[in-house]
Amino acid sequence: MSSAAYTVFYFDAFSGRAEPAHLMLAAANASFEKKGKDDLPSTAFQAPALRDNSSGLVLGQTTVISKFLGRRLGFDISGGDEEIVAMKIADDIADIWSEGYSLRKKSDAGKCLEWLDVRPDGTRNRGRFVRLLSVINESRSMGGLRGQGQTFLTGSEVKYVDFLFLNAVRVMEHCYGADRVALCLGQQACGNLKDVVENVKGLERLKEYLASCPPVLYESVSAAKLFGQTGRRDSRSISPPKPPSQGSLAKRYSKGFVDKTVGPRIDNGPPPGHAALKKRSTINVGELRTDSIHDFNKEQRKTEKVENAWGAMFNAAGGGKK
Repeated sequence: MSSAAYTVFYFDAFSGRAEPAHLMLAAANASFEKKGKDDLPSTAFQAPALRDNSSGLVLGQTTVISKFLGRRLGFDISGGDEEIVAMKIADDIADIWSEGYSLRKKSDAGKCLEWLDVRPDGTRNRGRFVRLLSVINESRSMGGLRGQGQTFLTGSEVKYVDFLFLNAVRVMEHCYGADRVALCLGQQACGNLKDVVENVKGLERLKEYLASCPPVLYESVSAAKLFGQTGRRDSRSISPPKPPSQGSLAKRYSKGFVDKTVGPRIDNGPPPGHAALKKRSTINVGELRTDSIHDFNKEQRKTEKVENAWGAMFNAAGGGKK
């Protein structure tokens, strides 16, 4: 049996969903060791998992692990409605983790910036991050909790939900950039959530851990990979791409069935010899004006469908043969 009090099972290169356990164990100065997924006990479906080495108890699921460690390490909220509300806040935090991470993996910068928008307008995606944060802030005063305006989420003492929240914020900072996340946390509807994050980071034993801990996620889902390294972007909007230049269109459409000297109007008419095909499809490049990147992509997909259709007919007629 290990000499460490606890074993945390997760990936080696980053901390991800296992980080709340790492944070709590570090804050409590409890001994623990890390093992990879290959050593995962059979009683855990997937990582992260925690083993209490004194009892042999193995637990999976980030929130459950955090609740258990909270009870063992003195970070729990137990009894009455306060306990239930704290669990509700923990699930709200899990929603931020799940939504923000899943959206980032799709690498759609427009959708990501819409999710980070600081001015929600009631639509499904716009400003959803701020809305989730505001729900957490409002919940802090329910069920006997006294969290709003307090040092931590549920009052003046750090609890397991605070470690979950710090982890979720760190994940969002990795995926979208610290400046964008700070802007969202600083909204009036979020109360002092921004201060709560700093208060948890400021715990004496956490300072040392955070200074040397592994990255919270892998590089391919970083903010730099999504937005690039240069400059800040406004969290309100993203400009649609410019329509393709005449030169690029000429290159794209030079497949034998379109005149290579592309003018301001691209005519995808039937290839020579197909007089029976009366219907013609035209695309006016000058009219490609979109209000969002999504509209532009939709128009581009329509264009590609037209190209593919005429190209297939041209090849079937022997137009592609030399």
